[in-house]
Amino acid sequence: MKKITKYIGLSMVFALLTSCSDFLDVQSKGQLTDDEMFTDLTGYEDAMFGIYGKLASSNLYGSNLSWGMVDELGQQFGYDNTQDVSYYLNRYQYTNQQARNIVDAVWSNMYNNISNVNNVLRHINDISAGAQERKMIHGEALGLRGFMHFDLARLYCTDYTRSDANTLGLPYATEFNLKNRTRYTLPATFNLILKDLNQADSLLTDDNDVTYDNTFVRDYSKGRVILFNKYAVKATKARVYYAMGKYTEAAKYAREVINATQNFKLNTSTSLDSVMRFPASKEMIFGVYAADRSTAIRTAFLRSTGYGSFVEGRRDTRSLYETDLFTALSSDLRFTSFFRENTSGSTSSFSFIRLIQNDAEATRGVLKGFVLISLPEMYYILSESLYDTNQTEAISLLNQVRKSRGLGDVDAAKVATRTLFEQEMMRERMREFPGMGQTFYALKHYNRSFTDFRNIDTYQPSDAIFNLPWPDRENEYGDQAVHNE
Repeated sequence: MKKITKYIGLSMVFALLTSCSDFLDVQSKGQLTDDEMFTDLTGYEDAMFGIYGKLASSNLYGSNLSWGMVDELGQQFGYDNTQDVSYYLNRYQYTNQQARNIVDAVWSNMYNNISNVNNVLRHINDISAGAQERKMIHGEALGLRGFMHFDLARLYCTDYTRSDANTLGLPYATEFNLKNRTRYTLPATFNLILKDLNQADSLLTDDNDVTYDNTFVRDYSKGRVILFNKYAVKATKARVYYAMGKYTEAAKYAREVINATQNFKLNTSTSLDSVMRFPASKEMIFGVYAADRSTAIRTAFLRSTGYGSFVEGRRDTRSLYETDLFTALSSDLRFTSFFRENTSGSTSSFSFIRLIQNDAEATRGVLKGFVLISLPEMYYILSESLYDTNQTEAISLLNQVRKSRGLGDVDAAKVATRTLFEQEMMRERMREFPGMGQTFYALKHYNRSFTDFRNIDTYQPSDAIFNLPWPDRENEYGDQAVHNE
């Protein structure tokens, strides 16, 4: 029986491109046999577009892994009302059925998409035509497989720096099926992630022009900032090595991205309008289209302004952005670009407006997608990786990001020691990443106590908080053997 390949997520990609006839030359095929799909380059490209569409779904980076679940776990946002699932996510109550459903959905949808990637990989040499194009697709697919497994590891496994040789890692999926997958130790999992990323890096050597193309002409070589390009691979390698505590390697790849000035540059204007959201001109290293999320975002963040009536930003937002220290020459543009302060008597709530500022923007479809990897993160990784060997450059790198956000240099007293520096870097990540799903990983990595979004409860770091539970079906029916290579 011929295997059936499903174009999961293609409709999501196409929905935002209805006015772009050239790009929409791709047919909505529903289901095709492998024999029918992988007969020309168009079939390979269509399969990849489907994979990117799945990445942009609400179960993955269109919500749960950006402004939704993972940012609520990171205490960037919260809903102080038991009627909303955010209440339970903010409190790490993974036994709550609503919360558990979301946690399980991330796992299953990620592995489903990895399986789709594996289908492309097993057919990558089915035709002889378009060798260069297939080489690019081959690199993207391997890079995406490493990228998705890495985020699964960050969510569902122990932090690498606190692991040992026997710490349980992930089932690493390399085949096109959803059957029992081999489980690996965490070190072996990271080795497999790096193996995929290294091979992708080699295949994408010629992928040097990483730009945003809003014309959507059907050309797989254009607009590569929305495909898993060469620098997305290098940036992910920087993330992986940083997560492993291997700062020399992390610095190497972060610097390679930063030095690609033909593609990337920090904001130099007096506003953040051009970089605060997708496509974040010159600051987005990789992002996904998701033009259908405006209504959900408006419902979550803009439907009310009172405590316990909407998903609100941190109640200590003023303190986080240090508004008391603002001057005419130094003020954090992120404070007013990302949040709207709502005052009622002596209290304030904060509406998150980075993605959509008002109903009119939602109606006009201003939001086109989500930034998944950004240039400031590379500066943070490089800065922290250099601190012990070159403190001057480390602080300079942090100050370059601060300058791009309207701020003067950091107070030297705040970065005088490694501990103080990491504390400041945690706060800096909280200021930079709301809506991007990166703060929870930072809390987990630094492994220090932290306060909830209300700035009331203090949580002590623990695996019970930081390691999301695996689906029961995985533990019951999955391959129980654990491999270390």
